[in-house]
Amino acid sequence: MNFPPMMTEGSSRAFKFASSMPSLGWEPVIIAFHTISGTEVEQWPFDVHYVGLEVSPSELSTEQLFRFVHGLPQKRLSFPKLGVNARLNADVRGSGWKKDAGTIAEQILRDNPDIEMIYAQGPPFAPHRLALELSEKHHLPVVFDCIGPFDDDKLEMMIMFSGHCVVMPTREKKEVFLRKYRGKLVHDDITIVRNGFDPEAFQALGAKQERGSLMHWVFHIEMAGEKDLKAFFSGLSSFVESQPVAREAISLTFTGRGYAGIGLYLKKYGLDDLVGADAVCSHLEELRLCRHADMFCVVLGRDKGSDGYVPERLYDVLGMNTPLAGVLPEGLTRQLLLDTGGKVASIDSTGEISGLLQDALYLWRSGQLPPVAESAVDKYRIRSAIQELLREMATKLPLARAQGDERQL
Repeated sequence: MNFPPMMTEGSSRAFKFASSMPSLGWEPVIIAFHTISGTEVEQWPFDVHYVGLEVSPSELSTEQLFRFVHGLPQKRLSFPKLGVNARLNADVRGSGWKKDAGTIAEQILRDNPDIEMIYAQGPPFAPHRLALELSEKHHLPVVFDCIGPFDDDKLEMMIMFSGHCVVMPTREKKEVFLRKYRGKLVHDDITIVRNGFDPEAFQALGAKQERGSLMHWVFHIEMAGEKDLKAFFSGLSSFVESQPVAREAISLTFTGRGYAGIGLYLKKYGLDDLVGADAVCSHLEELRLCRHADMFCVVLGRDKGSDGYVPERLYDVLGMNTPLAGVLPEGLTRQLLLDTGGKVASIDSTGEISGLLQDALYLWRSGQLPPVAESAVDKYRIRSAIQELLREMATKLPLARAQGDERQL
């Protein structure tokens, strides 16, 4: 499954689920995709087996490392055909992973005969395929966590009608399947287990910094095509040019998968000198930047499916009381920002984008930039989602075993 140090969609979700389990009486054993050698991570109270690639930061440029941890393909014709670059140009989402993961899973099951359930997250759907095989062989129930659309109708139907638990992060995703399989699926066949933030995870980030002489902005870019990026940077440039104090007052950091495509626009609009951080290749470092930002702004493009998409990182920032904004189309993310007091501008309106940024700078300079109200985000604490997941898991376990002192997932 997706798991740190990877920064692919689903990594934060899986990590939060696993981190919460020990205190609730479950002992998770993780089989994950790729890792980075020498990564300094806290001592997790569970085992993680990495099956895919292992790369060293010393072998990679910052751009290569960024593309690797975000599950992006390396640029073609940029590297020699042999060595680490050949490995990087392989499918970092799990090519060949299922076979090796299956071998490790079988060993784990032999060593831990008290394992009672399998959790599989997708996409990518190699874990779903493996979970089906292991379930049939070892007669174990499965929780299928579907965080994105299937590309395989046959696999989709196998999961939906398997009789196992199927969970999804939003009501909108659930309704897509209920409409598609009208009359064959009912509401109880899919459970919503929402994303959320874990307050305990913020302890490792240190205390929030006092306001400095620069306004620090984090722009988190996802699903943005050329037209979207052009519109956004045009609005950002218009704002900078219209505010004489802007160049001395702001610092910009860009995160998210969309960072890979912004270099051309930074140069075109002369904004390079305002960038305060290079590509962010660490889950903890990205959280730290968001925690200490004066404003977090989601930049979401109009790609297919963006209307039902919410970046995982936004849920983390909801728990940080960092002021929120969004440059984006209509959809789920826009509504979430409005519901929690964030300010929004349309991704296709240069004027709205410039105006939003001007207003934010004015409020910050006057000390009136409002944080997110705790009352507005209390329902997004991850513990409530974990309880929903546990209730769903318990329905597939015999009652006596579900009430045992310690269980394994």
